[in-house]
Amino acid sequence: MTIIEFMLAPLIACILLILINVYFGIHVLKREIIFIDIALAQIAAFGTTIAVVIHHLFHQAQEHGHEHAEDTFLAYILALSFITISALVFSFLKNRKISIPLEAIIGISYAFATTAAVIILDKAAGSDVHIHDMLIGSILWVSWHQVVRLAIIVALVALIHYIFRNRFMQLSDNYHNKDCKMENSFLWDFLFYLTFGIIIIEAVNITGILTVFAFLILPASFSALFSKSWKNRIIIGAILGSVISAFGLYFSWKIDVPVAPLIIIGLGLFLLIGAMYKKLILSRK
Repeated sequence: MTIIEFMLAPLIACILLILINVYFGIHVLKREIIFIDIALAQIAAFGTTIAVVIHHLFHQAQEHGHEHAEDTFLAYILALSFITISALVFSFLKNRKISIPLEAIIGISYAFATTAAVIILDKAAGSDVHIHDMLIGSILWVSWHQVVRLAIIVALVALIHYIFRNRFMQLSDNYHNKDCKMENSFLWDFLFYLTFGIIIIEAVNITGILTVFAFLILPASFSALFSKSWKNRIIIGAILGSVISAFGLYFSWKIDVPVAPLIIIGLGLFLLIGAMYKKLILSRK
């Protein structure tokens, strides 16, 4: 098998995730809720974790490596249920006068979901493997079935956000503006978190929690250094993320190291270089 045959499916999956996560990343940066992605990812992973434990409890005799369709369906339903509940909670708390910042609640949610997942996985067979996959995923082994499924879901979510782009952009641009009155803001906020969460579920199953967080924040942050336009920021972030992902996959093949850390480090280095360039070069002009 050539490198192109082996890496094509992972590369397409990375590009799809980069495209949609750059867009969501811009929203997240404007809302200043940086850790919402990693919290939702961990919450989704928590739902999947429960499904893994249920699978081991009721299929002890099943040969390792074979998974029933109902187990996969259960994992998705549990992850989607937790994401939906989280979307409702985050939307509700944003629209209430509470003394605890939403970012703190997001952090608490992440800590709770992470701790609960580790405790539950500790009782399951192969817990170390599950924890490893939960954090950095197994993108090199993504199947074409997963890629097609991801493409369909990304296309549907992108279509929703394109049709109602003015609503979503207005919501994020004025997220902290208490004087801005938007009709049905709670419902639009809920739809934002729900569609975002649906993407997160698919992403976590492919790339793991840490890579999802990197895809969301790093390219969007890099693009924010050089443009204020939504369109330009999406283009810049998508190009950066796609190129770094391609190089990460290539070097993973060549030097036989996990691909997720390479992509994360690459994105982080380019963000640092971009920030230094903006500070040292552009500020002199």
